[in-house]
Amino acid sequence: MIQHIRIENYTLIEHLSVDLSDGFTAITGETGAGKSMFIGALSLLMGQRCDTSVLKDKSKKTIVEAVFDIEAYHMESWFEATDLDYSPQCIIRREITPQGKSRAFVNDTPVNANVLRQLTSQLADIHSQHSNLLLQDKNFQLLIVDQYAQLDKELSQYRQLYTQWKQLQADYHAMQTASQSFDRSYIEFLITELDNAHLRQGEQAELEENLPLMQHAQQIEQELSKSVNLIESLSPINILSLMREVKQSMAEVSRFQEQYAEMNKRMQSQLVDMEDIAYELKRMLANIQNNPQEIERMTARLDVLYRLEQKHHVADEAELIAVYKRLNAQMEHIVDNEINENRLKQAIAEKYAELTTMACAVSERRKKVLPDIERMLEQRLKTLNMPDAQVRILMHTTDELSSTGKDNPVFMFNVNKGMELQEVAKIASGGELSRLMLAIKSLIISKNVLPTIIFDEIDSGVSGEVSAKMGAMMKQISAYCQVISITHLPQVAAKADRQMLIYKYSTTDSTVTQIKPLTHQERVEELAKMISDENVSSAAIQTAKNLLEN
Repeated sequence: MIQHIRIENYTLIEHLSVDLSDGFTAITGETGAGKSMFIGALSLLMGQRCDTSVLKDKSKKTIVEAVFDIEAYHMESWFEATDLDYSPQCIIRREITPQGKSRAFVNDTPVNANVLRQLTSQLADIHSQHSNLLLQDKNFQLLIVDQYAQLDKELSQYRQLYTQWKQLQADYHAMQTASQSFDRSYIEFLITELDNAHLRQGEQAELEENLPLMQHAQQIEQELSKSVNLIESLSPINILSLMREVKQSMAEVSRFQEQYAEMNKRMQSQLVDMEDIAYELKRMLANIQNNPQEIERMTARLDVLYRLEQKHHVADEAELIAVYKRLNAQMEHIVDNEINENRLKQAIAEKYAELTTMACAVSERRKKVLPDIERMLEQRLKTLNMPDAQVRILMHTTDELSSTGKDNPVFMFNVNKGMELQEVAKIASGGELSRLMLAIKSLIISKNVLPTIIFDEIDSGVSGEVSAKMGAMMKQISAYCQVISITHLPQVAAKADRQMLIYKYSTTDSTVTQIKPLTHQERVEELAKMISDENVSSAAIQTAKNLLEN
């Protein structure tokens, strides 16, 4: 429950600090005194969005802080799961800076808005007049049934499984999309084509070097033969015989002067080189091949390589080999995808079967409690001056699974005897919706204890007699949890264990909202004002005393 609330710099609230206790607390005050501001500040604490318009002093930050006693609610595991320090007294603070930044803290540890909402949703429920419209929402109607049936654990497991199922479906569709981006048959064709090409590193360079030799073999043979003949032909005059004669002449004169001897050495070296050249030329001549079939083969082979390189936009067979490896990797990926797709399809089918089983079990639990909900709501509505009220809940079951199962409820309602039941949204007035919602809150809270429930003028639009009974029902609810009711009706306020007054006053330069607890005598006076519209009479005083005594 909420033990203490502190509000600073929020609209007309300069500084407000109030202690609260368990049971039923009524908060009253004149119209415009600041009751809506109090609720607005609490809504901000529970994660509602807001901006700098709430800052009373634009140079200071807004602070809303509450101390919750959570010792009896076994929330240690939640705090551990969210990596927050647990304390039986949980302090939640929300700040809005002049720059518009919002910050939230749990036990002085910063938290994001999602964590803040998760925590506060387990600690308090703010019910306003506008909340009555939720009755027209099918999701809220289903929530009523689920809370009464106490399906939190089952639905948590179901939602986890549903999320996994949806993720598997998303993965499967993503994999299908990725697979569709590859044309398997075309990739297989390209791989086969490159396979058949029997690519070998360096082959193209060899072919490009050797093919011109083969193509010009006759010319090369003629020139090499001519060169060999010139060097060492059988005729008396050839290059080698001439060089030998020169060498002989130099040998004759080499003994006369050193330079002749040096020239003789050089001539000897040249002669050796020329003899070696003649030997190499003859070897080359012997290796010349003039093979038209080989030329045709090599030309065709180069044509294959050039065509593949052009097709794949690469420069040589080394890059073709890289393309081949990449294509094979793509094919492996496609094959893996197909295997994984089959596995995913199987997993999806298994999850769907499991989900269907769980959804059917949840559906049975829901249908089982419908008669009890209808009966108990009608009983509560009778105590709220709706003796002929009828409530029926139609549960339509579909084959399509959603995050809540396969059920769609329709709340049917009728106030007057003999009239046909119709959907809540089509038949109920504002006052009737208020009473129906209060009856529902009373029923649900008895099954799922929430630490605090705050009613914000839920009694709007009802008569004095009915409001007294609504106040009595709030009193009954306070046996299960802390009840705080913002009300303008004395019949409701008188049922509370204690009463607080929200009021505003003017200073020299501003208007300020404040709150204070009322003593018994102050309650009598405040209730009398509410009864007689400020013209407090002795009769109003006596009526106020009677209300409190009753």
